[in-house]
Amino acid sequence: MVAGVRPFSSVPGLLGGPEGPESFASFVDRLAAHQLVPAPITTLLAEAGVIPQDRHDVLPAGYGLDLTSEQRERFAYACRLESGELAAMLLRSLDGVAFDLTGLDVTHPNSVRVVGHREWAGFAGSACCPACLAQTGGWRLRWKLWTSFVCLTHGTLLMDVCPRCERRTGGYRAERSNAPRFATHVPRPGFCANSLSPGNSGLGRAARPCGEDLRQVPTSDLSGAPRLLEAQRAVNGVLEVGVARVAGEEVSSLTYLGHLRSLMALALHAAQPGDLGKLPDPIARALAQACEVRDERRVSEAGVRGTALHPYKGAPGDTRLVAAILPWAVELLASPDQEGVTDGLRPLVERSRGIRGSAVRAAARDFHLRGPLEVALDQVLAPRALFHRTMGHLAPAGTGSYRVFETRHVPHLIWEEDFERDFRPLLEGSRIGDTAARVAVSVALVRLSGRHTVPASIRLLGLEGHSQGASLNPLVMHLGRTGGKEAFQEALHGLATRLEGPGPHRHRDYRAAQEALAGFVVLDLETWERCREAAGMRPNRSEGLRRNTAAWVWATVLSSDPAFSPALSADCGKQDVLREVYRRFEREQLPRLGEVLGEVAREVGTTLG
Repeated sequence: MVAGVRPFSSVPGLLGGPEGPESFASFVDRLAAHQLVPAPITTLLAEAGVIPQDRHDVLPAGYGLDLTSEQRERFAYACRLESGELAAMLLRSLDGVAFDLTGLDVTHPNSVRVVGHREWAGFAGSACCPACLAQTGGWRLRWKLWTSFVCLTHGTLLMDVCPRCERRTGGYRAERSNAPRFATHVPRPGFCANSLSPGNSGLGRAARPCGEDLRQVPTSDLSGAPRLLEAQRAVNGVLEVGVARVAGEEVSSLTYLGHLRSLMALALHAAQPGDLGKLPDPIARALAQACEVRDERRVSEAGVRGTALHPYKGAPGDTRLVAAILPWAVELLASPDQEGVTDGLRPLVERSRGIRGSAVRAAARDFHLRGPLEVALDQVLAPRALFHRTMGHLAPAGTGSYRVFETRHVPHLIWEEDFERDFRPLLEGSRIGDTAARVAVSVALVRLSGRHTVPASIRLLGLEGHSQGASLNPLVMHLGRTGGKEAFQEALHGLATRLEGPGPHRHRDYRAAQEALAGFVVLDLETWERCREAAGMRPNRSEGLRRNTAAWVWATVLSSDPAFSPALSADCGKQDVLREVYRRFEREQLPRLGEVLGEVAREVGTTLG
């Protein structure tokens, strides 16, 4: 427990109200100026036991962000503060609420720089309300947050740049672990404590702060902009209770502010005037100007690898831009369901697609879109995927919605008659084999029935593990080179229409038939003898012949390839040998057995239904 005479002649009262608690640095400034004999910051902190000596180079790292437990105890005793009252002044109080300060250790200055670079935490500088400064001289902790842009007490835009020195207001030095500038001077609450530009502020002990009276600086009146005021209230409310609702689901305030950061960065990247809702004139003009500067810079970088525009990395430094974007972001997250979030995000995703092309799919990574925002991105881009646009349900030959046939009626290899008539002419000049091409058509057909990827379509066909499904890409590339995509989509959708009708294409459940024939690895002896005699072959009970005939019957019944059959693929270690033996069977024995095996295939098909 700290004991002894308290060193200060008087202590200013704590600030409250809708703007939240005062910041530690502001309280120290007012405390120093409040003494019977006003004192510099370093003198006051030395007297309070926070620093060992009255020197600017021993100021604590992360000034105003956090204090060690010993420093807290000493300062609270000296100022007659409760521990909770002091804690509320430090940015650490918002850890896990507004940002993640994991790794911040004020005894290690480098940690302040690392965490400050990672988080939009407002370590250096602060926005401010001139009217509040005129009334109390105090700076609120919440003003340091990038989400603060309007004073709810006075209905005015917070200012963030001093008109004289043209530096961010707040008077903190990022390069010195957030140390205050001119810490050996007596502070003047309400006046700018930044340095003037080189050559105007003096050097060394002769240096003087800017001294602009921030209490008199005019700022925009937003009292007539209820949409902006309501957005600020919503964000402040989330910070106070620690939870929010996004797309109808409860999330932590930390997650909520992460979503806001992502949306802010995406808007800074792609938004244009008019995209973000109705705005007061000064805010709308600032947004239009920022968009113009950004777009001109983007044009100047055309053809250059990389870009200097990285909106997610640094917090916006202009409260006018926050005022323009944050209400839109708050309204989007307040949507009652995922559909509302997706619809709200769609215009900016389309803007980004116009800028980045196919690289827009990396937006989730680049802007850290998570949860419902990532889902929204996927939902917006899904209908724009290459297949859906050029061949799928959104293609000119499509219906505009997914087809209603059942995938169980689609065989491994698209029916030979349909392939020969409608698809083979489109493959002339390609090196795609018949089996690979027919599998590709079946995969493409399945993809018309829902939001299926190629691997998912292969699984729906019962072909998982068979590499032939990868031939869809060569097929699409060939059609692109030959201009056959339009003809292919017409043929594909024509086949889908026939499959949806009452004709023979819906006769067989191929997945059920495949399951029923899972153990069909050899032809039984009785059937084999019948086939051998009908073909006029000499007696031969070779298991190899019975296996090969089973593979052929299986493939014929299922409109598949013998290589996919259990007879030739059940033993993974012998697949290559078995398939080579089957190819010899096709050349030497199948011509004599084909007709009678066709009858067997029809019998098996009839049994399966």
